Amino acid sequence: MAVSDSFVIFVILCNVSVFASIEKLTQSKVYSVNLNDTVEERWKHVMLDYKDFVSFSHKIISESVPPFALPLVEKIAAAVEKYLPWPYAGEIKGIAKALKMKVGDIVLINLFYDLTAYCTSIVAEDETGKLWHARNLDFDFHQILHELTIYVNFMQNGKILYSGVTFAGYIGLLTGQRPHSFTITVDERDKGSGWLNYLIGIFDSNVVPVSFLVRNVLERDTTFTRAVSSLSNTDTAADAYFIVAGVRAGEGAVITKARLQVDDVWYLNQTNNKWFLVETNYDHWIPTPASDKRRDAAIQSMRSMGRGHINTKNLFKVLSTPPVLQSSTIYSVVMSAADPQIFTTWLRGY
Repeated sequence: MAVSDSFVIFVILCNVSVFASIEKLTQSKVYSVNLNDTVEERWKHVMLDYKDFVSFSHKIISESVPPFALPLVEKIAAAVEKYLPWPYAGEIKGIAKALKMKVGDIVLINLFYDLTAYCTSIVAEDETGKLWHARNLDFDFHQILHELTIYVNFMQNGKILYSGVTFAGYIGLLTGQRPHSFTITVDERDKGSGWLNYLIGIFDSNVVPVSFLVRNVLERDTTFTRAVSSLSNTDTAADAYFIVAGVRAGEGAVITKARLQVDDVWYLNQTNNKWFLVETNYDHWIPTPASDKRRDAAIQSMRSMGRGHINTKNLFKVLSTPPVLQSSTIYSVVMSAADPQIFTTWLRGY
């Protein structure tokens, strides 16, 4: 006898309730980075709080970076201003100086995160036309990255220009919000390019590392339309999925990005009653592998919640539904650019 949908939903909700009662939920540390400071000084106060970053970074590099990558990274580090765009080269040099580390090690850490994000992102529109954005970010090295996760307000002239969740020592953003304008998350798109092609790509002055592009867009663009255009039309060092939500009805999209072109832009669609989009780490028009049910579980949970019940608590429940929630999930986020105070980050752990 087939199990009814209502019974499946009941079991999922029970699992979420039990899980939430035993999981250790904490908030990330909050910092301000002043964009009016010199680039080499911007992150100094943050990194002085993370003296253990030296040992953390060496563990990640030694276990994850292939040996053939090291000579290329050393070449990038030797002329970092040439190969990495302003202001990021200067920020990396400042972090290395504050921690008394090699510039190449900081370069490696920043490139490592760009290549290995394993995520679930959701953009949804409620019945009032308000846009919501939710995400889980999954990585290996759960314990280390749990300790390094921080929330950063990027300040300009005394005001918050944009905000994001990142890791200490990582100057790019994979999760960000420009208040009253748009939100962005990045999910990895694995097309087999790997470290070698990625590093070679950086030697092309026309490409931008994915997480640096997100910061560029948050800093310079002021509308959903401009953000989608910039993310779609900038050559990137790696393939990626950019998930974007704005502040007006219909402003939700998943950009499927190849390095040198955009392969697809998938929008919320009022005509077809497509009020939410779910992106994990696969092109949305093809089935996911049988071994990965995150997309199906997220879609089922969103439909069960319903458009009339979108709020922070219910979206958090969706993100907490196994297998949307993984043992490797570092943090969960719910945000809405129309109401910037909603931006909430939960560190996940058992």
